[in-house]
Amino acid sequence: MTQFTRRVTLYGAAALAGCTEAGVPADGSGTDGGDGTDGDGGDDEEVTTVVQQVGAALSGPAWDQTERRGFCTLIAGEGDASWLLDDAPEEVRAFVEETDFAASVLVYVESVGPDTCHDEVAFDGVAVEDGTFVADATVQGPGSDDVACGEAITYSAALLRVTSDPLPDAARLSVTDGRGETGTVRDGEGVPDSDRLAGGI
Repeated sequence: MTQFTRRVTLYGAAALAGCTEAGVPADGSGTDGGDGTDGDGGDDEEVTTVVQQVGAALSGPAWDQTERRGFCTLIAGEGDASWLLDDAPEEVRAFVEETDFAASVLVYVESVGPDTCHDEVAFDGVAVEDGTFVADATVQGPGSDDVACGEAITYSAALLRVTSDPLPDAARLSVTDGRGETGTVRDGEGVPDSDRLAGGI
């Protein structure tokens, strides 16, 4: 896979091979530290990331789009993701199964957009700071006014495989939804109750 520095690790529809329609996952990868510098002269650990677009949000979604910009959770082991994966596409399940949790963690994030063209999440500014994975996550639109989009609120989601030493034990994302509104989302903050998830009883 192509490697990028964290300053240019932006995954959009145009940059990801294999994404031909809404809900079709696509892959990309990146690495922090490739340019040998960081913005503040600190000693950031090298961080390698691979993204897997999920398509529709897996949580239901079980959060209020009027109160927050999205939802995220850090997955440190395959069992940690079981509450999300019951209705996940096969390629998403495979992405989780292929993750070596001795060397990597997964960060799952979802947000919302105003139409069916806002169906992917792009990442930039990835880093691990004092044990916390940080990044900017942005819902991507069609990229052109000529694209016809369905009129429906759309919840998009992505998984980000994070490899670093040491591994992060928390996540904090600056999420910009498809309406251009930005807010901070942390793992463990408003984790959905399992009985509110899609398919829950």
